[in-house]
Amino acid sequence: MELKIGGKVEKVNRKELNYADLVENYLSRNQPVVFTGLTDDWRACKDWVSDDGKPNLRFFSAHFGGSRVQVADCATREFTDQKRLEMSVSEFIDRWLTDSSSDEQSLLYLKDWHFSKEYPNYVAYNTPIIFLDDWLNLYLDKYHMHNDPESNQERNEISCSDYRFVYMGAKGTWTPLHADVFRSFSWSANVYGRKKWYFLSPSQHHLGHDRYMKSSVYDIFGDVCKSKYPGFEKAIWLECTQEPNEIIFVPSGWYHQVHNLEDTISINHNWFNAYNISWVVRISYSNAMLAKVLVQCINTSVHM
Repeated sequence: MELKIGGKVEKVNRKELNYADLVENYLSRNQPVVFTGLTDDWRACKDWVSDDGKPNLRFFSAHFGGSRVQVADCATREFTDQKRLEMSVSEFIDRWLTDSSSDEQSLLYLKDWHFSKEYPNYVAYNTPIIFLDDWLNLYLDKYHMHNDPESNQERNEISCSDYRFVYMGAKGTWTPLHADVFRSFSWSANVYGRKKWYFLSPSQHHLGHDRYMKSSVYDIFGDVCKSKYPGFEKAIWLECTQEPNEIIFVPSGWYHQVHNLEDTISINHNWFNAYNISWVVRISYSNAMLAKVLVQCINTSVHM
């Protein structure tokens, strides 16, 4: 099914923008945008890219190979997402290099690696100043999730959660249609490679869902069932090709699907502040009400 493309995401040179401009034109209006000129001094852009211009995958194996990470199998759907595997970074890199030298690719995509939290002494990048008003990660840096105050448990991967991630995947890997966690803002920087983004605005998000608003389309380029998703053909999309060293701002509630056009390494943050806290509150309240109803249903069935 061919998508209806209504326009492209704007690109702006960071040197021509201050924080007030960001607020007025993008945060308060909840509009996507791509920024250039924000990654020039990042260590990641030097260490993670080889002199020959290719991703320096062996650097990751040598320095961070023991980390355990979640890897999506982009060829296998599991419920509403891609099947997840757990492996070490070294194992993932070995699979990537083996696949790249063969005719068959397994399309494995490392996602949601809490790299900065795991390696705080290796400063791969500095968060751009225009994204520093980040209530979510500032809170989690001080108050860790899931801690049990009655135990003496050591800080572990779960209790040290944050929403700062590294993603790595070969050409052809992708992420299904979704809106970001908590309906947060996000920003994503391409350290290496190019991505293709497809955006559906909040005013049209119902067109990507079934008639009961219970599930969204999994793959906008797949065989979308017209009877289940009757409004999908009416959706009008924005598209964007994100180049190396560009940062894309993803606003709250915008559904998006992303494809890696080349081997790609990216850095991603989810975040919220005063300009989108209302989105976070609404989705949190909705989820709480849903959980309450489910608990009531379970209790009723148990006592029948």
